[in-house]
Amino acid sequence: MHTKKYMILLVIVLLISLAAIFNNQHESSAVTIDVNGQIIKTVAAYPGSPDELMIPKAAAEQALNMHIGWQKQGALPKGIYYRDHVAVLMYHHLSEKPMPQFPWILSADRFDDQMNLLKQEGFHVITMEQYREFMLNGGTVPDNAVLLTFDDGYESFYELAFPILKKYGYTAVNFVIVSTIDHPDPNSVPKLNWEQMREMKRDGMGFYSHTYDLHHYGIVDAEGGERPAASALLYIDDENRNEMNTEYYSRVTRDLAKAEQRLKEELGNTDSAIAFPYGSYNDRLLSACDSLGISLTFKIQDGINARTDRNASRINGGSQSLTAVQTLEQVKHIDSPMELTLNNQRVALIGSAPEMRKGTLMVPFIQLCKDLHIDLNYDQKSRIVKLMNTTGGS
Repeated sequence: MHTKKYMILLVIVLLISLAAIFNNQHESSAVTIDVNGQIIKTVAAYPGSPDELMIPKAAAEQALNMHIGWQKQGALPKGIYYRDHVAVLMYHHLSEKPMPQFPWILSADRFDDQMNLLKQEGFHVITMEQYREFMLNGGTVPDNAVLLTFDDGYESFYELAFPILKKYGYTAVNFVIVSTIDHPDPNSVPKLNWEQMREMKRDGMGFYSHTYDLHHYGIVDAEGGERPAASALLYIDDENRNEMNTEYYSRVTRDLAKAEQRLKEELGNTDSAIAFPYGSYNDRLLSACDSLGISLTFKIQDGINARTDRNASRINGGSQSLTAVQTLEQVKHIDSPMELTLNNQRVALIGSAPEMRKGTLMVPFIQLCKDLHIDLNYDQKSRIVKLMNTTGGS
């Protein structure tokens, strides 16, 4: 009994400590900006790290002598639905014929119709390499850019989707549950094997992590409640407690690292990406990905993605209950994305996006300076930003 009370007390203390750390990381603090001897005192926030300095829009405009805009993307020419963004479509399993009792399994004919309509309606399917360059290195993508993704590594990707993708000259990526490739279950829906993946990779397909063995629900309390194992503190029955944060972090990091190792060994992968099982994630899981160099992550949420959306939204394209036209309409009519402008010229942001904090629009100041080729020196200890070689709004 005493042990149980002690553990509960320890968990409460840890939670309070984590909350304090979290609040400190996101709390605004004073910062000084020196622009050729002109001193501007303002507040700052650091959403991800000390390098991601965010300051109020008004202070940034004063320092840069420029008008900063943050608004929805303006009207585009007919046939262009979005620019400088990527829509990510998500699929799972395909079947030869429609299966009305399983509306989440898409028939091959319906998938073919979708791929044909993408071409007819002026969408441009991009490769994972293009997506990576766009997200991480300032690369460009065509208007109406689409990335095609599959989850779970079903063999239907090889048997049914692959021939259709080749027919249209498209590529796609598949996020595979690596343990099911290493250890096939003869009693489950057939999964891909390494040789099939190697063959498809030679034709431009990509294969990335859906974790090694975290695609399942795990027990999270004494009553047997369950949540996604990749994002939950699992219950340790023998000790009558949940995992500590450190135990959780170690568990998911080992699993993700094993998946990366196997993908590298079997397919020669030199880059990394992950789709979170069930779309479920938390900050610690994102941190584990960062520690392993997995810079691109994917969740399940309607929306199109800017360069700042490293944890990308995906639109479900795999519903047999929707026609091809209805599926594509989802992409066409997503809310207009936001765009940042400097003196009415659009800026292709990389990193943090502007955000509202207590009614004030905070903008990523260091990134704006980089976009304007303004040298700066930022002393994190004194919280002084000194701008150099600024031309005052040219």
